[in-house]
Amino acid sequence: MEKSKAAKSSGRAASFFKSNIGTIIGLILLVGIISVSTPKFMTPSNMLNLMKSNSVNAIISCGMLLAILMGEIDISVGSTVGLTGVIGAYMITNMGAPVWAAVLTCLAVGALVGTINGVAIAYFQVPAFVATLAMQCIGRGLTQIISGGVTIRVRNDGFPALGNANLGGGISVIIVYAAVILIATWFLLNRMRFGYYVYAIGGNKTAAQYSGVDVKKYNMLPYILIGLLCGIGGLVWCARLGSAAATLGNGFEMDAIAAVVIGGTSMSGGVGTVGGTFIGILIIGVITNGLNLMEINSFWQNVLKGIIILIAVVIDVARKSRAKRQ
Repeated sequence: MEKSKAAKSSGRAASFFKSNIGTIIGLILLVGIISVSTPKFMTPSNMLNLMKSNSVNAIISCGMLLAILMGEIDISVGSTVGLTGVIGAYMITNMGAPVWAAVLTCLAVGALVGTINGVAIAYFQVPAFVATLAMQCIGRGLTQIISGGVTIRVRNDGFPALGNANLGGGISVIIVYAAVILIATWFLLNRMRFGYYVYAIGGNKTAAQYSGVDVKKYNMLPYILIGLLCGIGGLVWCARLGSAAATLGNGFEMDAIAAVVIGGTSMSGGVGTVGGTFIGILIIGVITNGLNLMEINSFWQNVLKGIIILIAVVIDVARKSRAKRQ
């Protein structure tokens, strides 16, 4: 029995490396190039900083993975992060609310945003891009209204600790949040019926429906989880900065989409893994961190990320075309 389990584990590991060999080699080459370019990159303090600064992207990317696995997308994640972060800061600073009340409210707001997206997409058949684009506009507008267009600084000592507390060895609590959510997402997708249904819907929605899957329900639920994860991301990011601005979360959706697509998840749905997404998160993080250390203009980061997304999608389309011909 133990040998059988070990064989299965090694088989899964081999399969993972085989399916992600391209991105793994790409990551190794990227790390090598940046390490040669700047000796600061491989220092322990920078490695911890790299993990810390990409933890929120890891949290949001877990949500984006769920959407893309269904063959859909959620471009409202950045605005939801901003909205929840600003609401949390406003409640604590302007209303004198306790930290726990702000935390619960932000999670509820994130879940509400996700529910609205999910209902519009699953039950009213609004295309995911359109529904989440509309929510992005609404979220950004509400963020501007609540913040008044200015930065809200949080002076409650207990709130920044949510994103800055250290657990020893320089490991920030935010890294632990990301690790727990990555593991939970893997468990959800690989060990629960929910994950099986998400893959089934992404692979063939009609076939899933004929197989007895409640397609509308399981099309909506992932968006609620995405909203919750964005609520966590907004809280953590705001706590880390000790403030919230109207621009909070700008561009977060691009980093999340890039991480998921680079990690091998098919934009047409049904194919993708948490492990691959984690590699994608590392690649995006290494690029951002490396360019910053080399003091390259941050505008080039967006250019490079856009090029990487385009290449990853082209590779995915080519792979699918090749599979159809065979």
